[in-house]
Amino acid sequence: MAAERAGAGPPGPWPAALARLARTRSAPEDVALLLDGAHSRRLVLLKSLLTRLEQRPGAVPGADRERFEAHWRLLERAEARHPRAVRDTLGYPSVGTWLTRALTAPDGDALARCLAHFGSVAAAAALRAGERFTLELAAPGGRLALPGTGLAETGAPALRLTADGRTARLSAGGHRTGPVLLRLPGRTTGTGTGWRGLRRLPGSAACLDDLDPYRAPAQGVGSAALPAATPSQTGAEPWGQRWRAALALLRAADRARAAEVTALLRCVVPLARPAPHGPAGPKVSATFRAAPGAVFATLPDSAADFADVLVHETQHSKLSVLHDLVPLHEAGPGEVYRVAWRPDPRPLAGVLQGTYAHLALADFWARAALRRPPAPGARRGARTRRDSYLRQVAEALPILLESAELTKAGREFVVGMDRHLTSLARSADRPTRISVMSPRGDVR
Repeated sequence: MAAERAGAGPPGPWPAALARLARTRSAPEDVALLLDGAHSRRLVLLKSLLTRLEQRPGAVPGADRERFEAHWRLLERAEARHPRAVRDTLGYPSVGTWLTRALTAPDGDALARCLAHFGSVAAAAALRAGERFTLELAAPGGRLALPGTGLAETGAPALRLTADGRTARLSAGGHRTGPVLLRLPGRTTGTGTGWRGLRRLPGSAACLDDLDPYRAPAQGVGSAALPAATPSQTGAEPWGQRWRAALALLRAADRARAAEVTALLRCVVPLARPAPHGPAGPKVSATFRAAPGAVFATLPDSAADFADVLVHETQHSKLSVLHDLVPLHEAGPGEVYRVAWRPDPRPLAGVLQGTYAHLALADFWARAALRRPPAPGARRGARTRRDSYLRQVAEALPILLESAELTKAGREFVVGMDRHLTSLARSADRPTRISVMSPRGDVR
């Protein structure tokens, strides 16, 4: 399949793209370059897993290896039929999290358990591609997750998935008692007892993922190691309402940035707050390099806070993919620096990530402050956020400009960020002091 043909080297007209991206903004062709880059990296990692199994035949028992190879062949057939469907499935963030876990799993049972999930990945892609097939799939704990689609809970440790025509059926022990999947153009939905589909976020192709077992890192998110929330925890929270209001704010203030967010975002993964904190617990958001296109967050308090999270975390995904394609620095973890938005010192990579995200927020809130007609109090709030982010960026940019660890492309990128800061600062009439630390985490 395409993973075997994945090559290195960034595509596209990078000098112009770098100049635009340094201003934290992107043209449609830049978004396409970033999506292509993320896909190429996913294919390279998938090929690494295949190579590991080829070079180490004893890494897993023969039966597990044979199942993996059968799933790989199904993915190849699906790609030949409908390459876009396979690309979209492989690009779903939880597939990246699973792939990272599989690549780091030790030989033996741990690796075999990870490889079993590849069947669900191949099945999800083949369903979207319209392929006809029958596949035996592992269902750990009686649950079968199809990335980007949903979850079947039947209680059976293994299921047979038979896809024929416009429908696919799940069965256990020879009995067709499981859910029925409906194959629609470009997507799959389900119906019947035990099926839970992912909830779509209104006005976008993204979803709220509180189902996939690989939706979040095993170690949790943030300094509090928050786990992913479950449907019972998210059901009472107004995620859809808060998302709709945040997207409306983004589109009213900056349609181009709203389009960028919806083009790059695949899912929001709700995080569970520690019980002692209750509704007023810590606010956390994060992005992980292994899963670009996913935003991990506790429920933001307002539309403005949610818009903040979406802009902030989208920049982390953008910059991570960009750095993979065009290395911006050669920094190690040794030297660290103090920044305004974190209580702990950050390595240069973290300084660059944070500065870039806050520059984008300064840009967004500068535009929001110019909205006409403004909602009551909205202009004042936008100016306050704008000025706070401007000051944070102004304090951090000298660290980057003076660094000897930037590559040539990285230096040009940072100089472009500095020019954009100067342009934004001209519109800021009364810069204010930073009163709080940013709750956001840098990409990992």
